[in-house]
Amino acid sequence: MNISSIDLNLLVALDALMSERNVTRAARRIGLSQPAMSNALSRLRALFDDELFVRSGRGMEPTARAQSLAMPVSEALRRIEETLAPALAFDPANLDREMRIAMTDNSMAVLLEALIGRFRQAAPKLDLHIKNSRAAGMTPMLDDGEIDMAIGVAGELEARHRALPLYSDRIVGVAKRGRFGPAGPSLEGFVAAEHVLVTPRSGPEGVVDRELANLGLTRRVFLTLPQFIMAPYAVAKADLVACLPARIALAKAQMLDLEIFDPPVEVPDFTVSLIWHGRDDAEPAHRWLRETVSDVVREVTELGDTVHWPMCRAMMGDGAPEPLPEPTPQAPAQKRRAPVPAGE
Repeated sequence: MNISSIDLNLLVALDALMSERNVTRAARRIGLSQPAMSNALSRLRALFDDELFVRSGRGMEPTARAQSLAMPVSEALRRIEETLAPALAFDPANLDREMRIAMTDNSMAVLLEALIGRFRQAAPKLDLHIKNSRAAGMTPMLDDGEIDMAIGVAGELEARHRALPLYSDRIVGVAKRGRFGPAGPSLEGFVAAEHVLVTPRSGPEGVVDRELANLGLTRRVFLTLPQFIMAPYAVAKADLVACLPARIALAKAQMLDLEIFDPPVEVPDFTVSLIWHGRDDAEPAHRWLRETVSDVVREVTELGDTVHWPMCRAMMGDGAPEPLPEPTPQAPAQKRRAPVPAGE
C-alpha cells in the first residue's frame, strides 16, 4: 500500500467513530458536518474493504477488522500529536500511554522499585511494562519497536542507537559471613569452594572461569542460575560462593548475613546505560521519560558513578565510600563496544 495516496485524515475519522459509535457525534467531535463524516466512513470502508461498522440496537458496532485497527490507529495519532505539540506544553500528568522498558535482572534489582514509585507519582496514567532481556537482545527489540528503551550494558551500538551511561558497577564475591573473614579468600580457598554461576546462557563458564583458566585452574560450579537476583539466597541457604554485581551484593548482604570480598582474579568493571532508538530523540514524552530515568538513577546511586568496592569495604569496617564525579554522556559513535558481563 502506497501511504502517499491515502488521506490520513481518514484515520482521525476512524478514531472518532470508534470512540463515539455514532456518525453525528463523531462528526461533532472532530469538527466535521454529518455528511462529511458519512463520506469519510464510505471511503474508509473502501480503503479497508470492510464494513467497519454495522448498525445495531445500540447504534453502530465495530466489526472485527475495525476492532483490530482501533488500538494501532489511536496510538499512531497520539504519537503524531505528541510530536507536533510544543515541548513546553508537555505535562506528564496527562501522559496516557504504555511505557515498555527492557531490563536485565541486574538493572531491575537496582532501579525498578524507585522507577515504579517515580512514575506512579509523576505520571499516574502511565502503564509500565517491563521485559526481561539479555543485553544482546535489546537493540533488535528497539529496532522492531517492541520496546521504548532499554537499561543494561550497551555493548556494540549502531549509529541509529543512543546510549546514556547511568552508573558503573563491579563484580564482588559473596559467602556466608565468617567463611573467609575480612581478608577474603586466597586463590586456593576460592577455587576449592563450591560456586554459584550466573549466566543467561546454558554454558558452564563465565568470566571468572576464563580468568581461572588463564592461571591453569578450574572451580566446581555446583549451581547455575539464569539471573543474579536469586544467587545471594542460594549462597546463604547452601553455603556456596558467588560473584555478583556489587549493588546486588550490598542490597542482600545484611539481610542474609553474607560477607563481601574481592575475588582473587581480575574481573572488569562494567557500565549500565540507558539505550534508545534515535527516532525517539525529539519526542517530548520519550525525552521526559529518559530524563526521569536519569534522575531516579542519580538518587538511587548517590548522584552519579559511585565506587562500590569502598562501600563493600565499609561493611567490613574498613572505611566509607567516596563518590566519583558524575559521568558526562558521550555522543554515540558509529560503532562502539563496552564490556558485557556474560555471567560471572
